[in-house]
Amino acid sequence: MDLIERLRQLSPGAANLLLSAALPRIIPSAGGLGIRVEEVTEARARLSVPLKGRTKNHVGGLYFGVQMTLAELTAGLLLLRRFPPTEYRSLVKRVEADFRAQGRGRVYAVCEPPPEAFASLEEALRQKGDKAEAWVPVKLLAEDGTVVTEVRFLDSVKKR
Repeated sequence: MDLIERLRQLSPGAANLLLSAALPRIIPSAGGLGIRVEEVTEARARLSVPLKGRTKNHVGGLYFGVQMTLAELTAGLLLLRRFPPTEYRSLVKRVEADFRAQGRGRVYAVCEPPPEAFASLEEALRQKGDKAEAWVPVKLLAEDGTVVTEVRFLDSVKKR
């Protein structure tokens, strides 16, 4: 049984705690940032990162590199949930980001693509058989709900 299947058997809270602890081991550059997995379902992923010395930029907001790491991990966990690594590989082909406001506290990344995005991706994989692409949006939000940054990843998913 692979890691994703094991996580699915745990309670959501336990799975999120385990994923939060595992992230720095899976992606060493994320170590020390304090990224926390808040939620991962079939349709939505939500992670957060605190504003602290290691994540703060020279003007007191969340460093843009930390924002991009948070956004990519959020989209990546949702893709892993929808397209298990035992059957698929996914890669980011392109990134677009629009900065909107400073993140002055904990920032939450939410990846909740419209249902038709995954449906079209799954249909393309059935028809083409080898790989397909889709834009996956992620919003980074301040604690008060203000949009900090909007990010879009062009992800390529390929059957193994």
